[in-house]
Amino acid sequence: MAIASRLGFRGRLIAAMISLVALVSLVIIALLMVYLFEDEKSRALEKLTIGERLTREVIERRTELELSRLSVLVQDFGFRSAVASGDPATMASALENHSARVGASFALLLDGEGERVASTLNRRLPEMASGQLASARRIGFSRSLLVMDGRGYEVLVIPVEAPGLRAWVVMGFAMDQALAEVISRLSGTSVIFRARADGSGTFSNFAATTGIDGALEQELSQASGSRNFIESGGYFTRIINLGATNPAPVQAVLLISRDATLANYYRRAVEIALLVSAILVFAILLALLIARNLGRPVLQLADYARAIGEGDTPASPAIRAGGELTQLRDALRDMLLRLRDREAQIRYAATHDEVTSLGNRNALMQTAAELLSQGQGGEGTLIGIRLNDLSDINDTLGLEFGDKVLGGISRRLQEQLPDARLIARTGGGEFLALIPLVADGELDRRATQLHDLIQSPLQIDQTPFSLRITMVTLNLPDDAANTNELRRRLNLTFEQAENHAAPFTRYQPGQDESHLRELKLITDLHTAILNNGLHMNYQPKLDSRTGELVQVEALVRWVHPELGFISPEEFIFLAEQSGQIHDLTAHILQRVAEDARQWHSRGVDAGVAINLSAMDLTWPALPRYIADTFRDWHHSMERITLEVTESALMDDPEEAMATLNRLRDLGVTLSVDDFGTGYSSLSQLRMLPVQELKIDKSFVLKLDSEPQDQLIVRSTIDMAHGLGLKVVAEGIENLKAWQLLQQWGCNLGQGFYLSRPVAAGALPETARALAARNQELTQPNPEYST
Repeated sequence: MAIASRLGFRGRLIAAMISLVALVSLVIIALLMVYLFEDEKSRALEKLTIGERLTREVIERRTELELSRLSVLVQDFGFRSAVASGDPATMASALENHSARVGASFALLLDGEGERVASTLNRRLPEMASGQLASARRIGFSRSLLVMDGRGYEVLVIPVEAPGLRAWVVMGFAMDQALAEVISRLSGTSVIFRARADGSGTFSNFAATTGIDGALEQELSQASGSRNFIESGGYFTRIINLGATNPAPVQAVLLISRDATLANYYRRAVEIALLVSAILVFAILLALLIARNLGRPVLQLADYARAIGEGDTPASPAIRAGGELTQLRDALRDMLLRLRDREAQIRYAATHDEVTSLGNRNALMQTAAELLSQGQGGEGTLIGIRLNDLSDINDTLGLEFGDKVLGGISRRLQEQLPDARLIARTGGGEFLALIPLVADGELDRRATQLHDLIQSPLQIDQTPFSLRITMVTLNLPDDAANTNELRRRLNLTFEQAENHAAPFTRYQPGQDESHLRELKLITDLHTAILNNGLHMNYQPKLDSRTGELVQVEALVRWVHPELGFISPEEFIFLAEQSGQIHDLTAHILQRVAEDARQWHSRGVDAGVAINLSAMDLTWPALPRYIADTFRDWHHSMERITLEVTESALMDDPEEAMATLNRLRDLGVTLSVDDFGTGYSSLSQLRMLPVQELKIDKSFVLKLDSEPQDQLIVRSTIDMAHGLGLKVVAEGIENLKAWQLLQQWGCNLGQGFYLSRPVAAGALPETARALAARNQELTQPNPEYST
């Protein structure tokens, strides 16, 4: 104990760490042995792989030697003479002598037609593979493997050629024990040759350099042709197919004794296991010693720290060991004191505003939740105030001056609302006060009085300063039953109050329904875009001279599954506000391209006009997306018209001009939509890279009866033609308006008189109906002729 006390906590901690390091080191050594064990297996596999290459190399060199001997044989004059004699006895004798000279196990002599004329076999040779003679004729020899009487043979065929003579020498060389021993000696493995029985998948061994026990024999008999590696308890084995097929008729099996390979590593593993066990025993004894000396005070300090963590204020434990443990106890005691101070500060900061010392949003919501949870007794009035000029004050007079304004407003609220349950600054220039519920008349009086007081000049740095405010009121729980409704309806009431000049604005039930509808439409629009929930209609545009259908305008429609028909103006506006407009535009472009291909295949020759949003002109990827979508467009790109409104062009002229120029470079036609309703000047119109001008329907609907509209439309047509632009008129509702536009040279027209919008599938039928009306649509009216 005295030694441990002098050593101190740090020394004992170091000793414990050394023990841990020693233990980890031993574990690493043990793992290393495991890795070495696996490495030896890998070495065995690598040795088998090398053995496989050596096996194939030895057999290939043996084949080359046999072929060279056979080449000498077929060139031998005596052998040729014997073959040329045609005498069976002479040919058989020569064949037997020469086959013995080259070491062949058997030999055959075939005539030019492949029929046997001499043989050293007493039995019929199994059929050779088709094409073997043809292969020998083509390259000078052929090689194959043959199984006969349960043994494997390498069969070589070589032609015997002489003037007026053609024959074939077929010789078989046994895959014998000598060959197996050569391969075994070179590769360092045991070798077994085995042959497949005719008509079955079983193999039998016919040459081996090692004994074959029953277990290995069973594993070899169960191995399939595709299973070329076997790991058994006694051997690492590789099966080599010696032919082109799988499994081949003859296989070589290479074996490495597993026990001999791993015996050394088993011995090392045992030694290391004993060493690790001894070290583990030592580490355990050391851990027990450390636990005896350090366990009790450390546990006392752990309990002390745990109590602090749970929020208690425990007494510090008595530590007799001294040293670092005493310092740790004192540090924990000091930490406890500082934690209590800091928690008090955090709790205060979590519920109070830093600038005004009023409550903050968290405090207000917590107080409101408590009030609403009281049921019938939980009633109150929430007064909300926003300083309209605070951001301007901060920007112009500085943040310090703005903080003084906030402080002055908070003091006025506290003085004017002494009965308030809570007054809070909930962010920026927003103040909320929760007061007891009062009658409507009393609320009007107090709210008006409070409004006038806060807007009265405020003395800041001895200078009077006036503010403009927005004030709202809500009654709880009638106007909001929970904090979520409270926050949402409070913001909606503030938004409504901005458009009213009254001193304050009360929440009106039902105000948030439209807001919830917008949120639902925004969410469901995303789903409709992904799932093709939108519908495309197309309104034909006719050539005023010929009455032919030359183009259709794409019109997107949405029938909501719950809310019914949603006007395009509404959901396009929401798409712009929610950032989905680019996805919507991309979806429309894709749908138009698909529909156009379908109706073109049905004989409708028409271009398309597509409306772009103002925000589309700030989408950098728009030109590239249009080019990709209409890459296989069946017309020239100028048959694609992109319509943009005057207001979209004027919102950001520079950005709009850059986008329009990139679109123009694609070759598409650009059109100014709803012309006459915006604020563009002729000089701006002249500079835009557009080719078409579309007169708004408000000037065309009563064209047959309103002289002023006639003057505006005719002047616009003349002006557009003077600028080199084509003119399109929309909203044509009757024949007279159509004939006037024809007379004035309007290029294209669309409207209910000509055709209503139709679905893509109905466009071919509509095109045929318009063609039938062609004479009516092109007949001039004498009343308007010049």
